[in-house]
Amino acid sequence: MANGGKSTGAAACPAEARYSMKLFRFLGCVAVLFAALAFAPSRAQANVFCPVTIDAVENLAILGRGNTYGMLLNFEPGNTSSVRVRIDSDTTRYAVDFDEIETVGGLRLLQKLYFTLPDGERVTSAWIESTGADKAARLACPITQPFDVTEPVPLDPQIVAQRLANRRSVRDSFSNKTPTVKPNAFGAVEKRSCAQPFSPPRAILPAQPVYPPEAHAVRAVGTATVRVDLDETSSVVNAIVMRSSGYSPLDRAARDAALKSSYRTETFACRSVASSYAFVVVFNGP
Repeated sequence: MANGGKSTGAAACPAEARYSMKLFRFLGCVAVLFAALAFAPSRAQANVFCPVTIDAVENLAILGRGNTYGMLLNFEPGNTSSVRVRIDSDTTRYAVDFDEIETVGGLRLLQKLYFTLPDGERVTSAWIESTGADKAARLACPITQPFDVTEPVPLDPQIVAQRLANRRSVRDSFSNKTPTVKPNAFGAVEKRSCAQPFSPPRAILPAQPVYPPEAHAVRAVGTATVRVDLDETSSVVNAIVMRSSGYSPLDRAARDAALKSSYRTETFACRSVASSYAFVVVFNGP
């Protein structure tokens, strides 16, 4: 049996199995449900779509700098040295460029970068627009891990604590000698509205996994979890077995089903963003 799920979806069952016993089918689907709830991946990882994500945005009003903001940007190792961040205020669209960033090395790099908006303006949303080895060769990134002031508070207290710590570190690192960048304004904000401003990624048409013929002889059972990476159009760009069933033919069958399924990516502040979805498959045997 199979079920994709960061949130739960409809169960899909192997074509070869005969379900003459309703109780067996019910118990199998319950097992799928618990497996799906037990694995909830975070937003799409930076290196799947974009080498940079936003970890924090902090208004420095508490330091007497109400029009100055700090950002904590998370860089994958590589040659990224220029980043353009898109920023919306209540009325105006901005772009701020951070150049000459050194990210070569084997570890992730956290950079605290600061910018100043015109008096009376405030950041309402922000996201990474493009990155590159220099400002003349930046490539557009799908939106991943954006910021918005209307985002609901996470239910996980550990996430809340980490976000507060990130914001505090941005604030504590600022001084009157800290350099700031001035964003460029380029038009009025386009107001967005929708019925569900924030919704998780989901499988809208899960494919039925096929119980592999080579698994019949050993009557293999197990649960496989496949991380499905979706771009902002809900297209599958990658699928990786993150938790093995313990038997590679079952893992391959789970990944095949994940790739054949249809999805809807995450909605964040009425904007479709790149995200990851956990497709969970439970094999109960032939």
